[in-house]
Amino acid sequence: MRKKLLWVLVILICGLATAILTGCSSDDGGVKPEPQPEAKTEVTMMYYLKVSSDVLQVADVEVNYVDQTGAKKKEALTSAEWKKTFSANALPLTEGLWAKITPKASIAEGSYQLNLTTAAGYEAKLPTGKTIADAFGSSASKTPSTAKTADNVATWCAQSTAIAFTVGAEGYAKTTTVDFGGNTYTDTSSLFPECFTLSSIFNFSSANCNEETNNEKAGTLNDYDVNDNRLWW
Repeated sequence: MRKKLLWVLVILICGLATAILTGCSSDDGGVKPEPQPEAKTEVTMMYYLKVSSDVLQVADVEVNYVDQTGAKKKEALTSAEWKKTFSANALPLTEGLWAKITPKASIAEGSYQLNLTTAAGYEAKLPTGKTIADAFGSSASKTPSTAKTADNVATWCAQSTAIAFTVGAEGYAKTTTVDFGGNTYTDTSSLFPECFTLSSIFNFSSANCNEETNNEKAGTLNDYDVNDNRLWW
């Protein structure tokens, strides 16, 4: 009788062990949750350039810029307005834009209304879910300069200022210098924030433009950041 009880206990224990092992095996082969994709930085780089129609009559314009790989590129300006965007997925990155303006070989005396507007900006969507947008613009004046001679034109052409800045890992931009081989004119006093204007040109949310806060955090806060009159035209 005692032997029968022992055998019954052995059988029960073995059965229980088998059930446990089967259950563990079943758990290992179950459906596992799919890993979530790693959050990445998404950056849209934006460049804008505009000239008055007289500029193309008296000068050749070459647009120099930095692309999403950091390479310097150039292309001839064939119309009064030019814009370009790039997509990037890593910070820091540097943007740079400069219009090389060369007077034509033969310029008749006349009354030429010359104006150049350049702007560079970005919108950075960070892994934290925060989106930061900022931009900088350059315009010699809100009204065109009047040139009447070839010397006047040459003087105006030499005053094209480059825009350049580096966007850090936290999404804030700091002005810098990019050497395009000829952009020696360095009057950066004409640079001013233009995030709100670019938001309408490139159709992104102006709610992400907080220039005073962004530039304060980047260490570049200046008088223009509290100036509400930011439109070029």
